[in-house]
Amino acid sequence: MSKTKNLRRSTNVRLMVLLSLLIVLAICYFVFEKFRIWILAMIAVILVAFGLEMSGTDVDLGKLVETGSVKESMITKTESGTWLIGECEKKENFNCDNFAYQDEAQTLFEACGGIENDVHGLDRDKDGIVCEANKKRPADVESKSVWDILGFEGETELAVEPEVEAEPTNE
Repeated sequence: MSKTKNLRRSTNVRLMVLLSLLIVLAICYFVFEKFRIWILAMIAVILVAFGLEMSGTDVDLGKLVETGSVKESMITKTESGTWLIGECEKKENFNCDNFAYQDEAQTLFEACGGIENDVHGLDRDKDGIVCEANKKRPADVESKSVWDILGFEGETELAVEPEVEAEPTNE
């Protein structure tokens, strides 16, 4: 894993960034009198983020909007620092038989954190290549995104209003 990824996953680095932001906002509070209410609101948000980071939890905003429940939208992270969001948090949800092609399993594996976070146990030999016995995708078959693989195709499309036929006019 690259050094940048390790830094981004480090709780200590994330806490230091949040602490730095708090210090900058505290200084801004005293310098910019007209914006004190906004600065206090930003400080409150940073303090909430600081608390969530300290506890190793976070909120999946998409699920929060969908369900309206903070409890249902809480997510956790692994010791390696990978946040377990959506299907990644369900540890026993998938096996190689759930995928038509090897690259579909590989896509999910990488989206959930790769070797450091094989929550589904797809990479038994720990070489970074999952479901090696699954067949390869033929060249004429289009590849799928993680959302397509998980069955969420319709949720990414915009809702279209049904067309209403115009009533005939008497002219």
